[in-house]
Amino acid sequence: MEQLRQLFRFIKEGKGKIFVMVFSSLVFLFFLFPFDDLSDLISSQVSKLSNNTVYVQFDKLKMSLFPQPGVKMDQVYIESIRTPALSAQELVITPSVSGIIQQKPYGHVSAKGLLKGDVDLHVGKGTKTENGVERQRLEVSAKKVSLHDLRELANLPVLLKGQLDLQTTALADLSFQEQPDVELDLTISKFELPPSNVNTPMGPLTLPDLKLSTVELKGRLAAGRFIIETGTIGKPGDELYGSIKGNIGLNIVNNGGAFSHQIGAYNFEIDLKTKKSFQDRAALFLTFIDGYKTPTNEGSQYKFKVSATNPMMPPSIGAAR
Repeated sequence: MEQLRQLFRFIKEGKGKIFVMVFSSLVFLFFLFPFDDLSDLISSQVSKLSNNTVYVQFDKLKMSLFPQPGVKMDQVYIESIRTPALSAQELVITPSVSGIIQQKPYGHVSAKGLLKGDVDLHVGKGTKTENGVERQRLEVSAKKVSLHDLRELANLPVLLKGQLDLQTTALADLSFQEQPDVELDLTISKFELPPSNVNTPMGPLTLPDLKLSTVELKGRLAAGRFIIETGTIGKPGDELYGSIKGNIGLNIVNNGGAFSHQIGAYNFEIDLKTKKSFQDRAALFLTFIDGYKTPTNEGSQYKFKVSATNPMMPPSIGAAR
């Protein structure tokens, strides 16, 4: 008991010195410590933890204490053997205190200049599935992302240009034992599709060049099926303007840490209005749906549905309801 009294007396009498010592330690840690020298160490650790599949480099590293502990990296460059290289002007990682305690990947990641846009990711605790599988809640916000850079990252077969804005919320088991539930709201402005050729179940298909003011899509992914609730292609005055709704099978598969997707049966209803200038340029492409054409003052209107039980099979095309 006497030792405890002496300890309290020491703290009381020396609280000024203790405050200066703690304050000095924090100043050194967050302002004077040469974090930039840790670049090589962090890069090697990321490489080691990813079995030499991911490499990270950056110019500057800073740490912050308020309002939340976090780390900021400038001029970040990420290489992966599975995807093209990525870069960002600034990457800020703010882990959640509760996530650190529970050893869960909760927190906030902000990336400026990623795919030439800004991306925010929030990860928190989500609800469990009916089978008791724990899920995380992911909220993703993206602004002015380059569609061209995103196309290269996803290795899509057609050339695309434009700027993408995205708002999405997902409940997902990050090991993907079960399929996630996702709400998605997407807008593409200044959309451009240069002339290109794509392989289809019916053979090579030539796509005409196309420019649209905007493309808007709102949908949800549930039980391995993506449902387009509202889809708008272009605006009145564009060469092509219309709407699309329907659904398509979409499953995310975890192959030993390498994620891929499987596309299944689909069914869409499409309503398009075209100007004569686009019809002349896309005559071959529009041949497949000529039977569902109605003349208009400026060109034609096409109302049809397209479906297939397998994406590798030729689609069935019919009149829309």
